[in-house]
Amino acid sequence: MRDGELECLGLAARQLGVVSRDQALRWLSPQQVARRVASRAWESFLPRVYRIEGTPRTWLQKLKALSLWAGRGYAFSHETAAGLHCFDRFVEGPLVVSVTRHLSPPQWAWGEVELHRVSSLGSADLETVQGLRTTSATRTLIDLAAVATDDDLRAAVDQALQRKWTSVERLALALEPRRGACGKRGVTSLRGLVRRYQGGDGPSESELEARIFELLLASGLPMPVRQRVIRVAGGVRRIDFLFEDFGVVLEADGYAYHSSAIAFEKDRQRYNSLTARDFKVLQWTWEAIHERADQLMRELAVVLASRFIENRGDGDTRFSAVT
Repeated sequence: MRDGELECLGLAARQLGVVSRDQALRWLSPQQVARRVASRAWESFLPRVYRIEGTPRTWLQKLKALSLWAGRGYAFSHETAAGLHCFDRFVEGPLVVSVTRHLSPPQWAWGEVELHRVSSLGSADLETVQGLRTTSATRTLIDLAAVATDDDLRAAVDQALQRKWTSVERLALALEPRRGACGKRGVTSLRGLVRRYQGGDGPSESELEARIFELLLASGLPMPVRQRVIRVAGGVRRIDFLFEDFGVVLEADGYAYHSSAIAFEKDRQRYNSLTARDFKVLQWTWEAIHERADQLMRELAVVLASRFIENRGDGDTRFSAVT
């Protein structure tokens, strides 16, 4: 094998097994490229993009091939960008590319490619994620607002804020009319979420919390405040869900969401101290919300009704949040 072909294959290896025609012609002649395609050593993966036979077929390989095909003025966006950013509900999703020039979707046996024509892709809208040009987390949330369900959008915003991929301030700024988002589908829903967070209703810290919040929204019961800081037993505690008028605490409880056994034990101590201060503490697990959600809601309704009767008119202030 000649040095030129070794160089070409080395580049393909660094690119997840794909190489563009223009790249290959740095070392090989058009005839040599044609022979490799004819012998099926190389597969015509996309127009002017080849896949080296024997390399693993993966979602990331498809994206790398698409990036070589698009060439310039592009970024992976919408569900694809969400998958690259590792949003929990958008894993290896559809193939979606935003482009600033006219391109026709390629005919490809490995999945339909959806192209979005946009006027510009500024540097503030772009990041490099897993070696691929991708819309930023903030821009991705705006794009998701047009295609995701309300529940999935809320969970994505929660996750992005909790992991500090964006901030309420950056989202609010990106949603200003002068930024061009006003005409995008779904922006009204996203603005509503941002307004709630600006009012202090903080994001969920896990997918489990997001699922619990969806159940509460659909229940018709009084809504809790999320991630509220309270004083209890001489200390400050952050509560997943607090029904302030009832003295009821609802915690998303799962070992997977604790960083260590020590953290898990500290949470047990917290629950005990809350109970000692006369809070009613409920703990909902992932298994419980999937297997007996209706029962959990009935139990919560009973607890809220009972606590309302107990606390009505007694002037108790121990459930007050830190201000």
